[in-house]
Amino acid sequence: MPGGLYSSVETSNVMRILALSAQLPYPFHHGKAMRDFALLTGLAAQHEVKLLAFGTEDEVEAARPLAARVPFRALPRPAHTLPRRFWFLLSGQPDLVGRTWSRSFVGLLRETIFQERPDLLLVEGLEMAPYGLLVARALRSSTLLSWVLDEHNAEYVLQQRAWEIARGEHGQGAQALYSRLQAARLARFERRACLAAHTVVAVSDVDRQALLRIAPAAQVAVVPNGVDTAYYAPLPGAGSQDQPTLVFTGRMDFRPNVDAVVWFCRDIWPRIRARCGRARFWIVGRNPTQPVRALGALPGVEVIGAVPDDRAWIGAADVYVLPMRFGGGVRFKLLQALSMARATVSTRLGAEGVEGLVDGEHLALADTPESFAEQVLRLLDDADARARLGRSGRELMVSRYDWRVLLPRFEEAIVQAARWPRKKERACGSH
Repeated sequence: MPGGLYSSVETSNVMRILALSAQLPYPFHHGKAMRDFALLTGLAAQHEVKLLAFGTEDEVEAARPLAARVPFRALPRPAHTLPRRFWFLLSGQPDLVGRTWSRSFVGLLRETIFQERPDLLLVEGLEMAPYGLLVARALRSSTLLSWVLDEHNAEYVLQQRAWEIARGEHGQGAQALYSRLQAARLARFERRACLAAHTVVAVSDVDRQALLRIAPAAQVAVVPNGVDTAYYAPLPGAGSQDQPTLVFTGRMDFRPNVDAVVWFCRDIWPRIRARCGRARFWIVGRNPTQPVRALGALPGVEVIGAVPDDRAWIGAADVYVLPMRFGGGVRFKLLQALSMARATVSTRLGAEGVEGLVDGEHLALADTPESFAEQVLRLLDDADARARLGRSGRELMVSRYDWRVLLPRFEEAIVQAARWPRKKERACGSH
């Protein structure tokens, strides 16, 4: 487990914080868990933090190391039965809400609030926002309890972008229709949640502007995703492989990641292999879908799957690639690659939201198959350029994106929410 984080915000009183999450944030299987773990353990250095989440018995056991820092209780996830899915389809609610709604969890939340009397409810992710809205209604528009919504993405934007990509792809008509329907539902629900929360935390100014477009009266702060730069540090001999190696890491059942590697292998990889026949491409991440597994049949492509520690694989990259075409938020994989001083080629969308990034100084940006392949080939041919990008990217991560730099900003945002004299009611009283 990475080292603890320590708060530097001066507060007159220790706050009692009750956090809600759709999953236990340890071990780190995805970016949401990384953000939740860093923020909750960081806050726990100064405040009383308790967590309610969903998790299986195995997940609860695996998360035991977390309990020493953040006590938690977890309930089984609600079953995704066919009648339940059908009800949510007809209800007009987004699927995101249906995945986590549980009467048992409502009972646990009610019990915990009345026993613990928290000062602040910290809702991690839009999928848990229904519980924040429920508390607000039960406690008369949150006059007794402030709540903060930590938005890991502007979710409606993610589905809008998914629709724009899918509608132009052969055979993806059903996915395009699904994303268009979900984008509209998410926009309505996300607006309601943002207006009801005392403070919303976005991970980038791009996301902040997207949320303000649908909820102009919302109070939205920005605290980016970060990286533990001591943990994701350059490795000795990194990139010194016997053949040119490209790497992509991420959860491989996550739709934007699947699209990224499929597009890369279909439209970019043949251009690279035509001029660098010894190059290989590693796809690293758990739960690869069938379309991802099928990529392993291509010359030079290896689908690695789940690994216990992704640092060795990132460190092995001569060039780290991030060919994202849709998604949202700030991508942890990019922060990790830069923190490990890996030369990186990304689409502009893949690097979206990371303030301070300069094309040609910290990484290389490219949006077409031709330009993406050219940037990769240029870096494979130029070790000095790779080293220069790696050093600059690492310096940016240490100075601006280490969790120790970001935690005081997050704490300041939630402290202000806890002290706020509930003025939000005027903005959201009709929602």
